[in-house]
Amino acid sequence: MRIHFSTDGVPPRERVAQWRDFFARHAHHITPGEVPDDNVFKAEAVGHVTGGFALLDIQSGLESMRRTAADVARDTTEAFFVRRFRMAAIWRTATRNTPIDLAFEPGDFCISANEWQFEEEAKGAASFDLLVIPRPALSPLLAGGRLMRLFRLPAASPLGSLLSAAIDAANSQVPLLPDELGESVLRNLCGLVALACGASFEDAEQARDSTRTAQLTAIKRYIDLNLSDPALTPARASAALGLSVRQLHRLFEPTGSSFARYVLRQRLLRCRDAVAGATGTGRSVVDIAFGWGFNSMATFYRAFASEFGAAPVALREARQGEGV
Repeated sequence: MRIHFSTDGVPPRERVAQWRDFFARHAHHITPGEVPDDNVFKAEAVGHVTGGFALLDIQSGLESMRRTAADVARDTTEAFFVRRFRMAAIWRTATRNTPIDLAFEPGDFCISANEWQFEEEAKGAASFDLLVIPRPALSPLLAGGRLMRLFRLPAASPLGSLLSAAIDAANSQVPLLPDELGESVLRNLCGLVALACGASFEDAEQARDSTRTAQLTAIKRYIDLNLSDPALTPARASAALGLSVRQLHRLFEPTGSSFARYVLRQRLLRCRDAVAGATGTGRSVVDIAFGWGFNSMATFYRAFASEFGAAPVALREARQGEGV
């Protein structure tokens, strides 16, 4: 079904309210930002609605708006939204209690769901294409059935170019088709949208993994350089590397170890090499242990036997017996 809404002919004081009602009916509830002058405010939407889908060309005089918790609560249906911006815009949102800003250039896509709150500021009157996808159509194609955050898909990316071409084709052809065929065309877009979300999520995860790997490598390098220092602690290492102690401990979690266990094992390995190696034959076990940062011989002997299954002296004698 083709639809067309315009504030032309609507009394100035009712324009924003009627636009808000229209947008809530076909997309989701919003709270408009400041409207400089009701008399000059204009909004228009042209597009097609079928089977829970909507494909709309949106022009709005609202340069800012937000989606509040009350707006989220007022929505009675769940849906996903794909916006293609014609004007630069900034979206501010909080993902898992972490505020983020997403900057969109003309042609960029924003993929969101109506569970998210946000604030939007456009550089000028808002202008964008909007694809509304009912949740049952896209949810089965997403990991976990939902979006973990809002996505930005750059216009110049390969998937951004593909999605842009598909939106353009749908805009021109869906109005020419019967509703059931138009719905099928829009439903087929879901696979490309899901692919874009998956690729964006994968890229973000890879970036986070790369950052975590680099940080963990830096921590281990710091440990190696300071292993002989009895004062080597998580607090000291994190301060030297510009991390919080909590971040430091979280970086070790995927390894199945911890900062303390890693330090202990590296010290034990150095002690074992010194005790049993040719360079350690003239040094006492006590000297070696204290030289590698241990400050308690009881702790050292207990940990050494647990790690290598033998006392340091027994290991030295065994190696000497082997002619090592």
